[in-house]
Amino acid sequence: MNAVILVGGKSSRMGSNKAFLELKGKTFIELQIELLREMFDEIFISANTSSEYEYLNLPIVKDVFPGKGPLGGIYTSLINSSSLHTFMLACDMPFVGLELIKHLKDLTKEYDVVIPKSEKGLEPLHAFYSKNCIDPIKRALDENNLRIISFFPHVRVKIVELDSLASSDSFKNSIINLNTMDDYEDVAKNSC
Repeated sequence: MNAVILVGGKSSRMGSNKAFLELKGKTFIELQIELLREMFDEIFISANTSSEYEYLNLPIVKDVFPGKGPLGGIYTSLINSSSLHTFMLACDMPFVGLELIKHLKDLTKEYDVVIPKSEKGLEPLHAFYSKNCIDPIKRALDENNLRIISFFPHVRVKIVELDSLASSDSFKNSIINLNTMDDYEDVAKNSC
């Protein structure tokens, strides 16, 4: 199976590229790649610009339909992935853990989307998607319906309620995403 790190966001609330924020001497994206290498055959990056990510020595795919947000990135990633299921991860989740990814991966056989749900809601940028999602996503993109979940009624979706799992605390840490400089500074301060 393959994994994709989605880095195409504008980071407008953060004020700088979230992929390159540092924690314990490494950037978020470097931490994610290190972790994902333990589990996935191939990792690539979905980005609107490639030059700043070239030093990572990973394949970089640019959106087929620019300006279509994360859904466009998921679509592009799926058509470029060589595996039936692909794990999609946002670059602003520095605490991603293998335990939750493995739990989700174990459920992919019967589903096209396996997605965790926390008290904040669904986490579509920490989820598995199958190639069966390509056509429904394309239809949503054609209609300019850019909500990631917009195509869910047309595929088999497994929602994993994190609160119901024994390891829910470590799983919840895995999906923490940082959107503002205040979020980042709080985390950076506490991880020193």
